[in-house]
Amino acid sequence: MNNDMELINKYSRRQLNEDEVYTFSVVLCDNDIDRDIEHFDDAALDKLKELFVGVSAVYDHEPSAKNQVARIYSCSCEDVPGRKTAYRTQYRRLVGKAYVPICDATKDMIDMLDSGIMKEVSVGCAVSKCTCSICGKDMRLSECSHVKGRHYGGKICCCVLSDPTDAYEWSFTAVPSQRNAGVTKSSVKKSFGETEPFSEYISELRKEAEEGMRYKAALQAETVKAGISAQAGIRSELLEKMTSLLSVEELTELRDAFTKKAQARLPIGMQSRKREPSPGDKASLIGFDI
Repeated sequence: MNNDMELINKYSRRQLNEDEVYTFSVVLCDNDIDRDIEHFDDAALDKLKELFVGVSAVYDHEPSAKNQVARIYSCSCEDVPGRKTAYRTQYRRLVGKAYVPICDATKDMIDMLDSGIMKEVSVGCAVSKCTCSICGKDMRLSECSHVKGRHYGGKICCCVLSDPTDAYEWSFTAVPSQRNAGVTKSSVKKSFGETEPFSEYISELRKEAEEGMRYKAALQAETVKAGISAQAGIRSELLEKMTSLLSVEELTELRDAFTKKAQARLPIGMQSRKREPSPGDKASLIGFDI
């Protein structure tokens, strides 16, 4: 703790002692695909490790002095053995050590941290490159035609964030973009006990999330195909962009509507499945199975 106090006192106006501060570790971000279908590359994490030292935490990304609640005094990048990203590469995360002064004003916050209620965090930073994981082109300049979340050749398309230029805040928030970002149980002054009690459960959630993304991509492809069959008058490129913004429920509804319209355009005989011939109905000797 002596080394920690040396680092903490770089930011205090007077020398603080160990009994005056509450310290905890927090996963700020990682190299896995997040809820926005983006991810930092490893080099970006190394750069952010330097940029986030000294940066304060706020609530809900509100850049107000009254919202400042903690400050990072040390950062490191770490590999998690045996854990892989959605791309099956080594999982890596940026971990910060933060401190809060122990006083009446922070008592409730410390209780919320100890109880695990206040846990999830999200970072605010700037990057100079946002490239497509499929073609490597800049996704912000409309040079890329790939759609985030869709699969191309068995690989999911996402935006790769690299070359960070600034780290201006990290925030306690209810639903962070990065699923794994949050206060960790290790290195907390008041220990929670076991570090990874829910690792199996988290692994299952990750698997279900990946399966859900694959299902949505397949549903989107079906909807585009149905729209073309229905001759809706919309270019396939525009259909792809439109459907990429829809939820699973909305995609299902649109696909069914397109399918119904496409079936209505077919001749009567082609709308039914193969059947037994009716007496005296010569036309019924010809059946279709579509």
